[in-house]
Amino acid sequence: MSPPAILDIGQLQRVANFLGIGGNLKSQPTVRVGMLGASQVATYAMIWPARRVPQAEVVAVAARDGNRARDYAKQHGIPRAYGSYEALLADPDVDAVYVGLPNGLHGQWTRAALKAGKHVLCEKPFTANAEEAREVQDLARSRGLVCREAFHYREHPLMEHLRALLGSPALGVSSDLPGGQEASGGVLGRLRSVDVAVLIPKWVFGGTNIRFQESLAGGAAMDAGCYCLHAIRSLVGGQPVVESAAAVMAPKSQVVDVAMNGTLRWLEGSNTGLRASFRASLQHDGPFPVSTIDVRGDRGHLHCSNFIMPVFGNVVRLTTTAAASETGNVNDNGSGVSTTVNRVYGSGESTYYYQLSRFARDVRRVKDASKDGDEGALLMASIILSDDAADSIASMHLVDEVYLAAGLTPRLPSARAAKMQPASQ
Repeated sequence: MSPPAILDIGQLQRVANFLGIGGNLKSQPTVRVGMLGASQVATYAMIWPARRVPQAEVVAVAARDGNRARDYAKQHGIPRAYGSYEALLADPDVDAVYVGLPNGLHGQWTRAALKAGKHVLCEKPFTANAEEAREVQDLARSRGLVCREAFHYREHPLMEHLRALLGSPALGVSSDLPGGQEASGGVLGRLRSVDVAVLIPKWVFGGTNIRFQESLAGGAAMDAGCYCLHAIRSLVGGQPVVESAAAVMAPKSQVVDVAMNGTLRWLEGSNTGLRASFRASLQHDGPFPVSTIDVRGDRGHLHCSNFIMPVFGNVVRLTTTAAASETGNVNDNGSGVSTTVNRVYGSGESTYYYQLSRFARDVRRVKDASKDGDEGALLMASIILSDDAADSIASMHLVDEVYLAAGLTPRLPSARAAKMQPASQ
């Protein structure tokens, strides 16, 4: 598998944007973000985009090791560093918290942040399982706080482009509740199949990464797999069920999966009978990460490459039996079959930039609604909270069902997993 084509004239600027170079002036007031975890992921998921998002700024970071937190803060120009998560949550000058901890700790510290009155952007997977996701979102709604799972890819114009082509539910429209919206098929007509792959080369994580630890709710379905399942749901909508799943287990483990494949099926709604498949791996043999979407319908085929990190190059190839209506490179050869090739970059910002922009905007909306008491604003805030809850609960429900279909058990939060470890361990 060759890397995506990225050598176009705007690529250097897009890379600079990803790195947070040339940030914009901050608007006032900003959403002040505190980070739980001084990790590499937090650097590109929060620090770099915050330099360019006018409505947000990182004001604090916490780590279990105070020295690590202070070194990290100094390196990235963060005003305050804490040697405990609790201390950051007690900071009155923090409006929102980014939870970038291991999977098994997501639910615990998202709950703690909500109880401290903070809005939360939590890394995916949202929690260890669906039961915990419901508990966390119930708390968020009771407190009137934004609590969002950080599926950064969905915020990029590339996904908006794909949703438009397929007639998918718009971003922010709950499609996971009874009667929820589903994709109409758009230019492809009635949908026949959806296939999504997210494959991470084995050199990226090695074999001892926290993603392979049972006590931290590790596994391929929790990491790469949740991207696959979320992308399928985002594009099709409705309520698919897991038809089958098969895991490749980590060496010397009967619990942690390093790869997971499976199929989904829609049993009701406008896409009844539609099947989707996914492939997720943290030990891919290829040299480059792979993230692809393939959708087939009565009137054609849509292929998208690099949907998770589109800022580094992406391709949308649409082949239809009718004349293509899009701008792009169209090849028809008189056969009645049209092929359109596009690359979608929007304003050239990263997925994380778009994610933080929407999060900051929604936090401000919810805060203003609770302060002003305007009926329309309160309704908007309620919709934001309900959509976040429906999305994260549906995501974790599908992950749980994948594990069960593969003959495994859903993951446990780290605190519960530790209690269930044999005494000898």
